[in-house]
Parts: sequence; structure tokens; C-alpha cells
Amino acid sequence: MKNSELTYKEIYGQPASFQAVNDTLEDIYKVLDEVFKEEYDELIFTGCGTSLYLAQSAAHAFATCTKIPAKGMCCSELYYFPETYVGKGKKVLVLPITRKSYTTEVRMAIDKVRSYPGVKSLAITCDPDSAKYNDYMILSPETPEDSVIMTRSFTSMIYLSVILAFYAGGQKEKIEAMKDYAAQSEEFLKATDAMAKKIVEEHPELNLYITLGQGINYGIANECMNKMKEMSLSNSEGYYSLEYRHGPMSLVDDKTMIILLGNEATVDGDAKLMTQMKSYGATILAIGNTASKDFADADYTMDMPYGYDSLQNAAIIGFIGQLMGYYIAEKKNLNADTPRHLSQAIVIK
Repeated sequence: MKNSELTYKEIYGQPASFQAVNDTLEDIYKVLDEVFKEEYDELIFTGCGTSLYLAQSAAHAFATCTKIPAKGMCCSELYYFPETYVGKGKKVLVLPITRKSYTTEVRMAIDKVRSYPGVKSLAITCDPDSAKYNDYMILSPETPEDSVIMTRSFTSMIYLSVILAFYAGGQKEKIEAMKDYAAQSEEFLKATDAMAKKIVEEHPELNLYITLGQGINYGIANECMNKMKEMSLSNSEGYYSLEYRHGPMSLVDDKTMIILLGNEATVDGDAKLMTQMKSYGATILAIGNTASKDFADADYTMDMPYGYDSLQNAAIIGFIGQLMGYYIAEKKNLNADTPRHLSQAIVIK
């Protein structure tokens, strides 16, 4: 088998995962109707690694749509400091996000917080066995992954998280507007594949990859960073877009690639930042609804012409991290199917 062939195949399975979620929306709605019969003081989305970054994005989406406080944090923080987050009589819904139900830190955190009287849990998962240790579960039903790298599991659970946010926030029409998401995501996936391949071929000098995003795209930016690290052993970093000025930009030179995940609410600030980073020598890729118009100084742009807002775009805007990781790994003759030191789920003996 060719290096990274399994991961590449699974990247192309993402449209099918979105369609499978769309095909089971009524089942998802029934669970959410039951969950939100109760009112909660706060929601805590939690996960490890890739799922932590997913939790960051999911919390932003939920708070945006419902105005109910929500935060995203790693499972270890929740396990070691539960009183900080779920103690003192709070009514809290904790949402573990996991590809595999047997990740040790997830089980430890959920078992601990569910011992508090005001806590219930709703798993966002690809594994039906998550039902064994949670009060409720919504499932991405079509996400088989044999590769260690999370690709379609990540994006399908982002998609689930956005559906959760829209439904709980009374914006079901935004879910219905995504009925053609599978076909649109396949189109955008092919365009992203071609863009990533072109950038890697045209810029062999690059040795630092930065992904920037605000709002829901901050968690996606972190996941893009993670994908390039895992798949290609590259120096990569993720930041809130405007935070990049506050110290990290000191590293920018002509061997730096900056990928901007654009948000319709932040175009003005992002455009000024990209112009500044370009003046320091960085190679710029900007992605967004009208990126080619909004970011004239970028070396590369990708438009997202589907009429979606940033929450609806979230599941597909991060394709670029997966495919940059794939092509950089290919250039280095690394096998992204079996990344160094990693496994599908971290099990602590």
C-alpha cells in the first residue's frame, strides 16, 4: 500500500459521513428534545486532542445560537478540577466528544462529573458504546476509520455539534438549508485537494505552518495545526487570528505559510493582518465566502460559494489542514497512516 493511502481514502469519505448525519436527523432531534426538557446553567464540551479542538468550536457554536454559557476544555482539566466547573449546585450538561468510547481520560472525566447531582452528559460520538457511560448520545453513524489520524470522524462531529447548536437555538431552518451538504462538501474537498497539492509543489522552502481563525474557526485552526503535526511532523501552530500579532509573528519569514480560515464577522481585521504578514515575507492562503475579493494581498484564495455562515462552513473549512498534512507527508516520504508515537485512542494502563 502506498504511504498515507488509507488516510487519503478516509479524507474522501467525509461527504458520506455528512449525508449519514442528514439521513438520521429525526433520531437526533428526538434525543435533543429529551435532553433540553431541562434547563442548564452551563454546557461543557470536552475531549482530548482533536476532540478538544472540536469542543472549542462546539462551545462557540452553542453559545452563539442559544446564549446559554458554554465552554470547551480538555478531559484532564475536568477530571482533576471538577469542583471548579460542576460543583456548588450547578445544573451542567457535559458533552464528551469522542471517536472511540474507550479513551481513558474521557471515561475518567465523565465518570467523575456524573457523580455530582446536577450533572448530566450527552455524548457526541462515532461510537455507539458511548451510551454505556452517558445519559444521552447523538451519533455520527458512518465514520469508519482504520487510520490513526482523525479526519471524517472530526468533521462529522463538528457537523453534529453545529446541528445541536442550531436545533437548541431554534434555528432549524439553518439545518434544513444544509440538505445538499454532501455534494457541496465533495466539491469543496476536491478544490481543497488541488490547492494543497499546488502550494506544497510551489513552495518547497516552507518550514512553519500557521493556521488562524476567530469564533468557531479557532478550534478548526487548532485542528489544522494538529493535522500537519501528526501527519507530516511539521512545525505548525494555531491561533486566534488577531492574537498572532501579539508575539508569535516574530517568527514570520519567507519560509512561513499562513492559512486564514475566514469568518464573515472578522474580514476587516483579518485583511489588515494578512497584508501585514505578507509584508514580512509569509506565503498566504485565505479561505472564506468571498476570500478572493476580501484578501487581495493573499498569494492564494479559496471561495466558499454556498451561501453559508461561519457555523455552517465549519465542517469543511478545515479540509485544508488534512490535505496540507497529507501532501507535506508525501513530500517527506512519511506515512500518515501510522504517525509516530500515536494510536487511535489513548488508553492508560
